[in-house]
Amino acid sequence: MRKTADQAHENIRPAARAGNSNALAKVESRKIEEDSSFIDFSKEKPVKKETKPADIPVMHTSAKEGPKKKKSALPVVFAILGILVVAGVIFGVLYFKNPDDNPIENVFEAQIEVVMADGTVQTMNANAAYAELATDKFYPGTVIDGVDVGGMTKQEAYDAVMKKLPANPVTIDIKLDLEGKVLTPDFKDVTIEYNTAEIIDEAFAKYRPVSSEDLTNLAECYNNVQKLKTEKETYESTYTVKVNGVKEAVSAALTPFVEEYSTVKNASIVDFDTETKEFVIDKEKTGFEINIDGAAKSVEDLFNKGTYTGTVKVPTVVKEPEITEAMINENFGLVGSEWTVTDGNSNRNNNISQACDNINGTILEPGEVFSFNEVVGQRTYENGFLTATVIAGGQYEQGLGGGICQVSTTLYNAALKTDLEIVERHSHAWPSDYISPGLDATVDWPALDLKFKNDTDYQIVILAWWDPSDYTCNAEIYGRKLPDGKSIETRSEIVSRTPAGETEYVADPSLSVGETKTLRNAHDGITAYAYKVWSDADGNEIDRVYYNSTYYNSYGKRVAIGTLKPDGTYAAIDTSTGEYLEPISTPEPTPDVTTPEPTPDVTTPEPSQDPPPETTPEPQETPQDPPPETPQENTDPPPAT
Repeated sequence: MRKTADQAHENIRPAARAGNSNALAKVESRKIEEDSSFIDFSKEKPVKKETKPADIPVMHTSAKEGPKKKKSALPVVFAILGILVVAGVIFGVLYFKNPDDNPIENVFEAQIEVVMADGTVQTMNANAAYAELATDKFYPGTVIDGVDVGGMTKQEAYDAVMKKLPANPVTIDIKLDLEGKVLTPDFKDVTIEYNTAEIIDEAFAKYRPVSSEDLTNLAECYNNVQKLKTEKETYESTYTVKVNGVKEAVSAALTPFVEEYSTVKNASIVDFDTETKEFVIDKEKTGFEINIDGAAKSVEDLFNKGTYTGTVKVPTVVKEPEITEAMINENFGLVGSEWTVTDGNSNRNNNISQACDNINGTILEPGEVFSFNEVVGQRTYENGFLTATVIAGGQYEQGLGGGICQVSTTLYNAALKTDLEIVERHSHAWPSDYISPGLDATVDWPALDLKFKNDTDYQIVILAWWDPSDYTCNAEIYGRKLPDGKSIETRSEIVSRTPAGETEYVADPSLSVGETKTLRNAHDGITAYAYKVWSDADGNEIDRVYYNSTYYNSYGKRVAIGTLKPDGTYAAIDTSTGEYLEPISTPEPTPDVTTPEPTPDVTTPEPSQDPPPETTPEPQETPQDPPPETPQENTDPPPAT
């Protein structure tokens, strides 16, 4: 059923009075929809035109047509009434929505076009836009020192920001460098001021419109405030620091050292660091006249530039000592060193490592004699030594400490290269495979020792270690370097050779019949000369000095023949051929169980019942007359493998 405009208008009032905006909107929508069925808003309002009788046209009718009826004026009246009703409804809706505003006046107020936060463009009342921006609170999206102050008053924002800011935003950390000694003055009188109040005022004033009449400024401000909702603007406070009593603080830090730093002291060696392989030096002390005023001025200059951390070099007048750390480092260091390669026998390498550990770090005073046996100690299980191959009675045996002769040999060559006086040295029964003939040094507790003397005017330090990464035994001697950058290398040459003797066969009741074991390989008799080869700082050989000679006896191969029969009795052998003297039914003889010739380690005197083919003379440890000219053979140590 269609309602008249008056009825629709009557339906609006109860809804509006009840405060039901939804109902009002529905009614308004329905009313406009109904009215639009007979009101054409696209046409202008009809204007009533007066006509005179003479102007009224004469209607002609034909005989066929009847007289036409006069048109009614009611539709025009209803149209005018509809327009008035719709206008009343619209103004009524506006009134009930905001009764404080005059809806009629709003229609004719200034409008501005704005861009909302979501990017849409809208037209709004300029007064309404101005009223929205004319708030005593910060616009949303305003961030000061990390605090989002949107919706806060200036005082609320100030309180929130100051609560977050640290009371001491800067640390005063100025140090004084007094010739390597770092001091920290106590700057206690420090004042810090923030400019937060100014930042609050600046941020609050931004995007505030001048007035509602400056539409361009108003639109620009409104647009920026909308933009803040998606793109926040941040502000940061700054602070100023004032440090008082700088000179007093600097003076308090430096004054206790004025007397101490006035003394001149020469540098000296107090220890040796085996890890860094450097002398521990008590550094020289230079006399200093400390300029306290100059140091205070340098600190104040930093503060004036806004720098509150750093180190200030204290100005001084220097008095140099006669001996410095640099002089010691230049003249003291590594003098002589040697390294040799060990095999893969774990027990042997354990013994080598243990002996090196006992030697490592030994300090020898001027005139003091180093004794290998005294420093390394007796070779026992309690002292960390294990059984390994040694030379005893002219053949290979198992004994405690096997392998340490490689340590004594390596150290012997390092002592030769340091140009130290050798007090005692013994050679092996035959040459070792880890050093050239004539350069070995065997030891045996307690009879055979390696001794050398520190015949320099300064301490020497001995380092020794076994390196498991490359299986090397190493020895180094540190002290006063050789003059003019010179260095020494050891060389040897074989000057004579005697062929090895016949193979020896011995009965071994611990081996079954058919089993054999090599007790000793054949060795030629050898005479070798040792030399010290001097080179200049550029490595050029400048002298080759004969040092001593070493003689090694010749030895025939010695093989053990098993004589234990299956029935527990023993067979007899021919010691000249190794053959059994009676037929024995045995399995096929097993191959010789001899492993590759082990490194000889210890020389002990041959038992009286089994003398060596020749008597081995004691090596000469002091330089002899130079030997006759002979071709050199095997003059260099074998390369490491």
